[in-house]
Amino acid sequence: MQLTRAQQLALLEDIALAISDGLSAAQACQELLLHARQQGMQREQQAIAEMQSALFRGIPMASAMGKWFAQDLCMLVSVGERSGLLDQLIAAQRQFELQRSAAISGFWRPLIYPVLMLLITMLACFAVGQQVMPKLADGLPQISWPALSQHLMELSAGPWLLIIALLLLLTVLISWGPYPLIDFRFALWRRCARYRAFVIRRYFDGVLLLQTLTVLLRAGVRLDRALQAMQEFGNGALAPLLPKLRQRLVQGERALEKILDCGLLSPRMLFRLSNGSRNATEHGTLQRVASYAAADATAALQRLRVAIQISCYALILWLLLVTVGGMGAMLMAVTQQHVR
Repeated sequence: MQLTRAQQLALLEDIALAISDGLSAAQACQELLLHARQQGMQREQQAIAEMQSALFRGIPMASAMGKWFAQDLCMLVSVGERSGLLDQLIAAQRQFELQRSAAISGFWRPLIYPVLMLLITMLACFAVGQQVMPKLADGLPQISWPALSQHLMELSAGPWLLIIALLLLLTVLISWGPYPLIDFRFALWRRCARYRAFVIRRYFDGVLLLQTLTVLLRAGVRLDRALQAMQEFGNGALAPLLPKLRQRLVQGERALEKILDCGLLSPRMLFRLSNGSRNATEHGTLQRVASYAAADATAALQRLRVAIQISCYALILWLLLVTVGGMGAMLMAVTQQHVR
C-alpha cells in the first residue's frame, strides 16, 4: 500500500536532505525511522523499515521504494542516485507538484456547483418524467399528449440521461488522459494522442521531462547520459517515450526540438526550442521552455473548465425547459380534457 502523494514527497525530501548532509541512504533511513517511532507515525515506520531492510540486502534505493512510492518518484530517485542530484530533483519535482495541484484545484472548484446542479436537474427530469407524468397522463389518450410532454417522457425513460453524463465524462477523459488509465505503451492511446487527445496529461508530462533534463544538464551530465539514467528506472508515464529520444541521439540528431518531439510538447513549445539562443546552454533553453509548458498545461485546464461549465449550464437550461415545459403542457392538456 503506497503512501499518499504528499507523504511520499515529504519523506523523499527528508531522505534527500540527509543524503546531502553526508549520510548514506541506509543511515538516513535509520535516522528517519527513529523519528517516526518517536512521533508514532505508523505508515512511515513501515515504509522506512522495509526500505532500510532492502538497502541492507544490497537492493538499490529506487527498487526498495517500489512498494510505497509512485513509479515516477522512483525514477527520480534512480536518476538522483546516479547523478548525485537527488535533492535538486526532488526540489524541482515539489515545485512541479505545487504547480499541478494549484492548476487542478483551480479546475475542479468552479465545476462543483454546475456539476451538482446538473445532477439535480437530471434527477428532477427523471422523477417528473417517470413518476409525475404517467399519473397526469392517466385517462388522457396518447394522441392528445403534447409533443413536449412526450419528449420529456421519452428522455427520462431511455438511456439519454446516462448518455449525457457519459459524454461529459468522456470529454474530460479525452482532454485529460489520466495515468495509469491512459498508458502510452499501448498503440491505441499513442494514436489518439497524435490526434491531439490527452492534451493536459501530455503537457504536464512534458514539464516533468523538461525539468528533469534541466537539472541533469545543469550538473554537467550529457543529454544521452541523462536520458539513459531516466530510462533505467522509467516505468512511469515517460517510459514508452525515452527509447525513441535516445534513438534519435544515436542517429546523430542534435536539434532539441527534433529530439524532444515525442508528442508531449505543443507545436508552440517545439517552436520555442528551435528558437533558442545559439549562445544559450541546453539546460538554459530547456528551463525556459519548461516554464512555458507549465503555463500551457494550466491554460489547457482553464479552457476545458470553461467548456464544461458552458456545457453544464446549457444542459441545465435545456433539461429545465423540457421538464417544466413538458409538465406544464400536460397539465394544460389534462385541464382542457376535464373542461370538455
